[in-house]
Amino acid sequence: MAEQNPLSRRSLLLQGGAAGAALGAMALPASATTTRKASRPCVLDGLQPAVLTISGPGVQANRGKPQPVADRMLIMHGYLFDAAWSCGMDALNSLEQQTLRTTLEYDEAEHSLQGPLLEQVLQAAGVDVGQAMAQGRQLTLQGIDGYRSQIPLAQAVRWHMLIATQLDGVPLAMGGVGPLWAIFAAHQIPELGQLPVKQRFPAAVWGLYHLQLASPAV
Repeated sequence: MAEQNPLSRRSLLLQGGAAGAALGAMALPASATTTRKASRPCVLDGLQPAVLTISGPGVQANRGKPQPVADRMLIMHGYLFDAAWSCGMDALNSLEQQTLRTTLEYDEAEHSLQGPLLEQVLQAAGVDVGQAMAQGRQLTLQGIDGYRSQIPLAQAVRWHMLIATQLDGVPLAMGGVGPLWAIFAAHQIPELGQLPVKQRFPAAVWGLYHLQLASPAV
């Protein structure tokens, strides 16, 4: 499901609602291709600011709890944890890169996006993705503007969700839809491709800076 708040950029786009998730596996889309393999581990080396933080069960932490000043946005958006994993842009770029092409909601034109798969990023954070899916973990994706979406981890993996760092060969920028964009080839996902373009992306989050894994609601 997708959450809205006063800062949400999608309040009009989401009026049509999101499609429900379908069961079953889906092959890697033809539009998703590998461009290069990992050159080094995805770690926070202290030489770059963190661009992505992941919290929740199974994460091999490399940082502590949110700090009142340094982590102001995390606190403002309601994220409290004892430990988490963070990495910088170079670390994400060191992971195996995938490229997908899809029509986007903002201009209804086809674009190319590149970055590591969500699954690979979670694995780099120490998460046993198969086990997390079997346990029914939920995934919350948080954007810098306050927009967030929440979907089952298994669905995000089945959709081959990409943590995009580039759009049409250019790095995603702050002030645009970057530096990270959680995105997928919606037109190749049966339950999304049948929808109008502007209703296909409630689960996508641009300006992504935090991922949270959690147990399913009881």
